[in-house]
Amino acid sequence: MTQSIPPEPEDDRLNSRDLQVLISRLSDTDKGVRAEAMHGLAAIGKPAVPACIALLSDGDWRVRYRAAEALGLLGDPRAYAPLVAALDDEKDHVRYMAAKGLGLLGDPRAVERLGRMRNDENEFVRRSAARSLGAIGGEEAVLALREGLKGETTDAVRAAILEALRDAGNDGRERSERPELEHRRCEYGVGAPQVRVTTGGSVASGRSWSTAGASCDAP
Repeated sequence: MTQSIPPEPEDDRLNSRDLQVLISRLSDTDKGVRAEAMHGLAAIGKPAVPACIALLSDGDWRVRYRAAEALGLLGDPRAYAPLVAALDDEKDHVRYMAAKGLGLLGDPRAVERLGRMRNDENEFVRRSAARSLGAIGGEEAVLALREGLKGETTDAVRAAILEALRDAGNDGRERSERPELEHRRCEYGVGAPQVRVTTGGSVASGRSWSTAGASCDAP
């Protein structure tokens, strides 16, 4: 007797279908469509994590950028190693977003690698790394920020480092609670239920999107 295979749950079928549509839209020529697709991936939640990790190897740097952005907002620990690897991306936009994502993850293991970003040629990458060090906090982060301040000559980066030092407490104490990370993810509606892709091409969910904290020059 042939054993019948139980049908895939409706929610899983919807997520799988939406996931593929959203991935394809990350390559759209319209910047707004790419941004909306990224938000949709973040709203799907954990099922989107493996796909976003794989997209960090995409040939289009804009896709890699949006994948790194989604992974930071998703906050899944599986994204740690891929985001660290993305700090070596050839495109500065991707390095910027990988550094930002590591700050959102809040994993103290990223401190050493983020500290080395003080040597990056792009000032926006250095600023992003500094902010993430400030968000992670702790003695090692403070030391990395102070080291970065020594050789930094760009005023905007120096300002970001000083702000990060204030965020980190500048006293080397570990912060046991990180409510600000959850708040920053909630600004994007991460974890929103009932995400679906509409026939008109937009992402629908039970929560509206905010662009607070987004890069002003996002591709």
